[in-house]
Amino acid sequence: MKEKTFDLKKFEVQSDVVLDITLKYALVGEINNEKDNCILLLTSYSATHEDALDLIPDRELFDTSEYCFIIVNMIGNSASSSPSNAEEPFDGPRFPTVTIFDNVRAQHRLVTQELGITRLRLVMGYSMGALQTFEWGCQHSDMIDSILPICGAARVSRHNWLFLESAKAALQADQNFEGGDYKAVPEVGMDAFAKVYAAWAFSQDFFREELYKNLGMDSVEEVILFMKNYFGRREPNDLIAMIETWQSANIAYNHEYKGDFEAALRNINCKAIVMPGSTDLYFRVEDSENEVKHMPDAELRIIDSKLGHVVGSGMDPVGKHLIGLSMKDLLVT
Repeated sequence: MKEKTFDLKKFEVQSDVVLDITLKYALVGEINNEKDNCILLLTSYSATHEDALDLIPDRELFDTSEYCFIIVNMIGNSASSSPSNAEEPFDGPRFPTVTIFDNVRAQHRLVTQELGITRLRLVMGYSMGALQTFEWGCQHSDMIDSILPICGAARVSRHNWLFLESAKAALQADQNFEGGDYKAVPEVGMDAFAKVYAAWAFSQDFFREELYKNLGMDSVEEVILFMKNYFGRREPNDLIAMIETWQSANIAYNHEYKGDFEAALRNINCKAIVMPGSTDLYFRVEDSENEVKHMPDAELRIIDSKLGHVVGSGMDPVGKHLIGLSMKDLLVT
């Protein structure tokens, strides 16, 4: 894996702020001479390119060695430009809201200008990576063979937005948060954040049937600790910045579509396999069904699992196997 960076000077985001942006990305495999073997893999909430490696199929299922995975870190995830590494006047809580649309615009410049790629074999991602995948399909179907959004949506639902708002409020309620200018990690807020998140990341069945024991956790308390440790890798301001990016997700939120969601879906002309999780509490199967109905060349493949949202992350062997099969179908056929 080769880690690299790409700088964008005076990049204007949808909130009308202009700032310098750095994208950190990784290449897994080699770009061939024709530059026609590339898979764009996009990161999820709080994840980096290292976490996204979990989505690359096991070689026994599907040998992807002939392809090059370009894994791009989302803005705000601590690796690319984020509140935690931005210079004044955009440091900490002063970092502007960066939308999914903004992320894809920056990624497109990386792919086309920096890497010189004119066509992608596949664009894929889990969760927030799926939000970006839908955006790529809407903006750039003309240069993509296929997309694979996993446990995500083309726009955030009102219910999902509210969950995110509650997690954000739990973190910000810590008196030590100080509006984002905290002097030390707001531990009480981070603990509350992890508890809110744990209840939504996994399904009711996951807790009822104690399926967390299959993941090496013996109790609900250990599930909370797992989530706290996972999110503890990130600065609180970065967690909030990514939530605000997530909350803004809508492929029709731009000057071209002006809110016409169905028109935006119809513009995803490339082949697509949309993979919701059957017990995902964030992105419901019914929303995916509606999206696929308006996409010209899309197939719905539901991941049947009791794990909830995390089934698409690569940590579940069953989910990872099904994702690998979909990748194989899109790339080989």
